[in-house]
Amino acid sequence: METTIIETTAAVTEAAGGIGFTPENLLETAPIMGKGMLGIFIVMGIIILCVSGLNALGTRQKKEKKDK
Repeated sequence: METTIIETTAAVTEAAGGIGFTPENLLETAPIMGKGMLGIFIVMGIIILCVSGLNALGTRQKKEKKDK
């Protein structure tokens, strides 16, 4: 009596209370995941802009100090 991977996965999913991968679950969670990833990229962009701005400010101050 051999069981296939699909049968084993179905049995494990049923034992876990029906929690598992289904296309319906993916469609429900995709917008939430997308918003989270968008938030991560926005925060990374803000951090990159801040670091670039501080770097430019520091470079300008060093150049002005060197010219004196």
